[in-house]
Amino acid sequence: MLQLHSLLAKVGPKDRKFGVKARLTGALNVTVNILKQNLLNSKLVLPCLQVLRVYSSNSVNAISLGKSGAVELMFKIVGPYSKKNTTVLKVALDTLGALLKSKNNARRAVDRGHVPALLLAYHDWHRNDAHHRHMLIRKGLLACLRNVTNIKEGRKAFNEADGMRVLYNTSTECLPVRTLDPLVNTSSLIMRKCFPKNRLPLPTIKSAFRYPLPHVPAGGPVAQIYSQMPGGSREDHVTCLNNNNNSNNNNNNNNKPLQNGAAYTVS
Repeated sequence: MLQLHSLLAKVGPKDRKFGVKARLTGALNVTVNILKQNLLNSKLVLPCLQVLRVYSSNSVNAISLGKSGAVELMFKIVGPYSKKNTTVLKVALDTLGALLKSKNNARRAVDRGHVPALLLAYHDWHRNDAHHRHMLIRKGLLACLRNVTNIKEGRKAFNEADGMRVLYNTSTECLPVRTLDPLVNTSSLIMRKCFPKNRLPLPTIKSAFRYPLPHVPAGGPVAQIYSQMPGGSREDHVTCLNNNNNSNNNNNNNNKPLQNGAAYTVS
Protein backbone atom coordinates (compact mmCIF):
# COMPACT_ATOMS: atom_id res chain seq x y z
CA MET A 1 0.00 0.00 0.00
CA LEU A 2 2.91 2.33 0.62
CA GLN A 3 4.26 1.93 -2.90
CA LEU A 4 0.77 2.09 -4.41
CA HIS A 5 -0.11 5.38 -2.71
CA SER A 6 3.32 6.81 -3.54
CA LEU A 7 2.62 6.05 -7.18
CA LEU A 8 -0.91 7.52 -7.00
CA ALA A 9 0.48 10.68 -5.40
CA LYS A 10 2.67 11.19 -8.47
CA VAL A 11 0.12 10.20 -11.11
CA GLY A 12 -2.98 11.81 -9.58
CA PRO A 13 -2.16 15.50 -10.16
CA LYS A 14 -1.62 14.81 -13.87
CA ASP A 15 -5.15 13.42 -14.37
CA ARG A 16 -7.98 15.97 -14.14
CA LYS A 17 -10.58 13.24 -13.53
CA PHE A 18 -8.50 11.38 -10.98
CA GLY A 19 -10.77 12.39 -8.10
CA VAL A 20 -13.91 11.31 -9.96
CA LYS A 21 -12.39 7.96 -10.86
CA ALA A 22 -11.31 7.41 -7.26
CA ARG A 23 -14.82 8.14 -5.98
CA LEU A 24 -16.51 5.88 -8.52
CA THR A 25 -14.17 2.97 -7.73
CA GLY A 26 -14.61 3.41 -3.96
CA ALA A 27 -10.97 4.31 -3.30
CA LEU A 28 -11.75 7.26 -1.03
CA ASN A 29 -12.70 5.18 2.00
CA VAL A 30 -9.76 2.84 1.41
CA THR A 31 -7.26 5.67 1.77
CA VAL A 32 -9.09 7.11 4.78
CA ASN A 33 -9.14 3.74 6.56
CA ILE A 34 -5.42 3.21 5.91
CA LEU A 35 -4.71 6.63 7.34
CA LYS A 36 -6.80 5.95 10.44
CA GLN A 37 -4.88 2.75 11.17
CA ASN A 38 -1.41 4.21 10.57
CA LEU A 39 -1.41 7.70 12.06
CA LEU A 40 1.87 7.00 13.88
CA ASN A 41 3.62 5.63 10.80
CA SER A 42 5.00 8.75 9.12
CA LYS A 43 6.31 6.81 6.12
CA LEU A 44 2.81 5.69 5.21
CA VAL A 45 0.98 8.81 6.37
CA LEU A 46 2.76 11.12 3.91
CA PRO A 47 1.74 9.34 0.65
CA CYS A 48 -1.79 8.86 1.95
CA LEU A 49 -2.05 12.56 2.70
CA GLN A 50 -0.70 13.43 -0.73
CA VAL A 51 -3.38 11.26 -2.33
CA LEU A 52 -6.07 12.77 -0.10
CA ARG A 53 -4.94 16.22 -1.17
CA VAL A 54 -5.63 15.27 -4.78
CA TYR A 55 -8.97 13.74 -3.82
CA SER A 56 -10.04 16.88 -1.95
CA SER A 57 -9.59 19.12 -4.97
CA ASN A 58 -12.98 17.80 -6.12
CA SER A 59 -15.89 19.41 -4.22
CA VAL A 60 -18.00 16.24 -4.23
CA ASN A 61 -15.08 14.25 -2.89
CA ALA A 62 -14.53 16.83 -0.15
CA ILE A 63 -18.08 16.33 1.10
CA SER A 64 -17.76 12.55 0.97
CA LEU A 65 -14.41 12.62 2.79
CA GLY A 66 -15.89 14.88 5.46
CA LYS A 67 -18.59 12.31 6.14
CA SER A 68 -15.92 9.62 6.40
CA GLY A 69 -14.11 11.52 9.16
CA ALA A 70 -11.23 12.97 7.13
CA VAL A 71 -11.59 16.40 8.78
CA GLU A 72 -11.10 14.95 12.26
CA LEU A 73 -8.07 12.99 11.01
CA MET A 74 -6.45 16.16 9.71
CA PHE A 75 -6.91 17.90 13.05
CA LYS A 76 -5.22 14.97 14.78
CA ILE A 77 -2.15 15.58 12.62
CA VAL A 78 -2.18 19.38 12.82
CA GLY A 79 -0.67 20.52 16.07
CA PRO A 80 1.57 23.05 17.80
CA TYR A 81 5.09 23.97 16.77
CA SER A 82 7.44 21.06 16.21
CA LYS A 83 10.54 20.53 14.10
CA LYS A 84 9.55 16.93 13.38
CA ASN A 85 7.52 15.85 10.34
CA THR A 86 7.07 19.35 8.97
CA THR A 87 6.49 17.92 5.49
CA VAL A 88 3.62 15.78 6.78
CA LEU A 89 2.13 18.79 8.53
CA LYS A 90 2.37 20.93 5.40
CA VAL A 91 0.53 18.35 3.27
CA ALA A 92 -2.07 17.84 6.03
CA LEU A 93 -2.78 21.59 6.10
CA ASP A 94 -3.15 21.69 2.33
CA THR A 95 -5.61 18.81 2.51
CA LEU A 96 -7.51 20.37 5.40
CA GLY A 97 -7.75 23.70 3.59
CA ALA A 98 -9.26 21.96 0.57
CA LEU A 99 -11.72 20.03 2.76
CA LEU A 100 -12.86 23.19 4.58
CA LYS A 101 -13.92 24.80 1.31
CA SER A 102 -17.05 22.71 1.71
CA LYS A 103 -19.57 24.47 3.94
CA ASN A 104 -20.60 21.16 5.48
CA ASN A 105 -17.03 20.39 6.49
CA ALA A 106 -16.51 23.93 7.76
CA ARG A 107 -19.65 23.66 9.88
CA ARG A 108 -18.47 20.29 11.16
CA ALA A 109 -15.13 21.81 12.19
CA VAL A 110 -16.89 24.65 14.01
CA ASP A 111 -19.20 22.27 15.86
CA ARG A 112 -16.23 20.21 17.05
CA GLY A 113 -14.50 23.34 18.40
CA HIS A 114 -11.54 23.32 16.02
CA VAL A 115 -11.45 27.08 15.32
CA PRO A 116 -9.74 27.94 18.65
CA ALA A 117 -7.31 25.08 17.99
CA LEU A 118 -6.35 26.58 14.63
CA LEU A 119 -5.79 30.00 16.21
CA LEU A 120 -3.70 28.50 18.99
CA ALA A 121 -1.61 26.53 16.51
CA TYR A 122 -1.04 29.59 14.33
CA HIS A 123 0.01 31.73 17.27
CA ASP A 124 2.36 29.01 18.49
CA TRP A 125 4.03 28.67 15.09
CA HIS A 126 4.31 32.44 14.77
CA ARG A 127 5.97 32.73 18.17
CA ASN A 128 8.48 29.90 17.69
CA ASP A 129 9.31 30.29 14.00
CA ALA A 130 11.74 33.14 14.62
CA HIS A 131 13.73 32.61 11.41
CA HIS A 132 10.58 32.28 9.24
CA ARG A 133 11.64 28.93 7.83
CA HIS A 134 8.14 27.47 8.02
CA MET A 135 6.12 30.23 6.40
CA LEU A 136 4.22 27.69 4.27
CA ILE A 137 2.89 25.98 7.41
CA ARG A 138 1.76 29.30 8.85
CA LYS A 139 0.18 30.16 5.51
CA GLY A 140 -1.63 26.82 5.50
CA LEU A 141 -3.08 27.51 8.95
CA LEU A 142 -4.35 30.89 7.77
CA ALA A 143 -5.87 29.28 4.69
CA CYS A 144 -7.84 26.92 6.95
CA LEU A 145 -9.05 29.89 9.01
CA ARG A 146 -10.00 31.77 5.87
CA ASN A 147 -12.11 28.89 4.57
CA VAL A 148 -13.79 28.12 7.88
CA THR A 149 -14.80 31.78 8.31
CA ASN A 150 -16.73 31.72 5.04
CA ILE A 151 -19.77 30.62 7.03
CA LYS A 152 -21.57 32.64 9.69
CA GLU A 153 -20.91 30.09 12.43
CA GLY A 154 -17.20 30.15 11.65
CA ARG A 155 -17.01 33.93 11.93
CA LYS A 156 -18.84 33.79 15.24
CA ALA A 157 -16.49 31.14 16.59
CA PHE A 158 -13.51 33.15 15.37
CA ASN A 159 -14.63 36.26 17.26
CA GLU A 160 -15.44 34.28 20.38
CA ALA A 161 -11.93 32.79 20.34
CA ASP A 162 -10.43 36.31 20.28
CA GLY A 163 -9.17 35.76 16.77
CA MET A 164 -9.16 39.46 15.92
CA ARG A 165 -6.57 40.20 18.59
CA VAL A 166 -4.41 37.20 17.65
CA LEU A 167 -4.28 38.02 13.94
CA TYR A 168 -3.85 41.74 14.53
CA ASN A 169 -0.89 41.28 16.86
CA THR A 170 0.80 38.69 14.67
CA SER A 171 0.28 40.79 11.53
CA THR A 172 1.79 43.83 13.24
CA GLU A 173 4.88 41.81 14.10
CA CYS A 174 5.15 40.53 10.51
CA LEU A 175 5.07 43.97 8.89
CA PRO A 176 8.85 44.67 9.05
CA VAL A 177 9.61 41.48 7.08
CA ARG A 178 8.73 41.79 3.40
CA THR A 179 8.72 38.04 2.79
CA LEU A 180 5.81 37.69 5.25
CA ASP A 181 3.48 39.93 3.21
CA PRO A 182 1.32 36.93 2.15
CA LEU A 183 0.62 36.22 5.83
CA VAL A 184 -0.31 39.84 6.48
CA ASN A 185 -2.59 39.95 3.43
CA THR A 186 -4.43 36.76 4.37
CA SER A 187 -4.77 37.90 7.99
CA SER A 188 -6.18 41.24 6.85
CA LEU A 189 -8.69 39.46 4.63
CA ILE A 190 -9.88 37.28 7.52
CA MET A 191 -10.15 40.24 9.91
CA ARG A 192 -12.11 42.33 7.40
CA LYS A 193 -14.48 39.43 6.85
CA CYS A 194 -15.04 38.76 10.55
CA PHE A 195 -15.18 42.33 11.82
CA PRO A 196 -18.74 43.12 13.00
CA LYS A 197 -20.70 45.54 10.86
CA ASN A 198 -21.50 48.85 12.58
CA ARG A 199 -23.30 51.98 11.49
CA LEU A 200 -21.19 55.02 10.69
CA PRO A 201 -21.24 57.56 13.54
CA LEU A 202 -22.71 60.28 11.34
CA PRO A 203 -25.98 62.20 11.72
CA THR A 204 -26.66 62.09 7.95
CA ILE A 205 -25.47 60.23 4.89
CA LYS A 206 -24.91 63.47 2.95
CA SER A 207 -21.30 64.25 2.19
CA ALA A 208 -19.55 67.01 4.08
CA PHE A 209 -17.92 68.16 0.83
CA ARG A 210 -19.57 69.98 -2.05
CA TYR A 211 -18.40 69.96 -5.65
CA PRO A 212 -19.42 72.52 -8.35
CA LEU A 213 -21.27 71.21 -11.38
CA PRO A 214 -19.67 71.64 -14.83
CA HIS A 215 -20.36 74.98 -16.51
CA VAL A 216 -23.24 74.93 -19.02
CA PRO A 217 -23.09 77.67 -21.73
CA ALA A 218 -26.11 79.99 -21.55
CA GLY A 219 -26.91 79.84 -25.26
CA GLY A 220 -26.14 76.19 -25.87
CA PRO A 221 -28.64 73.42 -26.73
CA VAL A 222 -28.38 71.90 -23.25
CA ALA A 223 -29.40 75.22 -21.68
CA GLN A 224 -32.37 75.40 -24.06
CA ILE A 225 -33.59 72.00 -22.91
CA TYR A 226 -33.21 72.91 -19.26
CA SER A 227 -34.98 76.24 -19.85
CA GLN A 228 -38.22 74.52 -20.84
CA MET A 229 -41.13 74.97 -18.46
CA PRO A 230 -41.64 72.06 -16.04
CA GLY A 231 -45.21 71.67 -17.25
CA GLY A 232 -44.33 71.88 -20.94
CA SER A 233 -45.79 69.38 -23.36
CA ARG A 234 -43.86 66.52 -24.88
CA GLU A 235 -44.27 68.03 -28.37
CA ASP A 236 -42.36 71.15 -27.26
CA HIS A 237 -39.46 69.02 -26.14
CA VAL A 238 -39.46 67.07 -29.41
CA THR A 239 -39.53 70.29 -31.47
CA CYS A 240 -36.62 71.72 -29.51
CA LEU A 241 -34.62 68.53 -29.99
CA ASN A 242 -35.30 68.40 -33.72
CA ASN A 243 -34.11 72.00 -34.10
CA ASN A 244 -30.97 71.18 -32.18
CA ASN A 245 -30.29 68.12 -34.32
CA ASN A 246 -30.77 70.08 -37.55
CA SER A 247 -28.42 72.82 -36.41
CA ASN A 248 -25.83 70.21 -35.45
CA ASN A 249 -26.07 68.56 -38.87
CA ASN A 250 -25.70 71.87 -40.68
CA ASN A 251 -22.60 72.72 -38.69
CA ASN A 252 -21.12 69.23 -39.28
CA ASN A 253 -20.80 68.80 -35.54
CA ASN A 254 -22.00 65.34 -34.62
CA ASN A 255 -22.17 65.50 -30.85
CA LYS A 256 -23.21 61.95 -29.93
CA PRO A 257 -23.14 62.35 -26.12
CA LEU A 258 -25.49 65.35 -26.48
CA GLN A 259 -27.91 63.35 -28.62
CA ASN A 260 -27.91 60.48 -26.18
CA GLY A 261 -28.58 62.83 -23.29
CA ALA A 262 -31.32 64.58 -25.24
CA ALA A 263 -33.01 61.31 -26.17
CA TYR A 264 -32.98 60.34 -22.52
CA THR A 265 -34.64 63.67 -21.60
CA VAL A 266 -37.40 63.21 -24.18
CA SER A 267 -38.26 59.69 -23.11
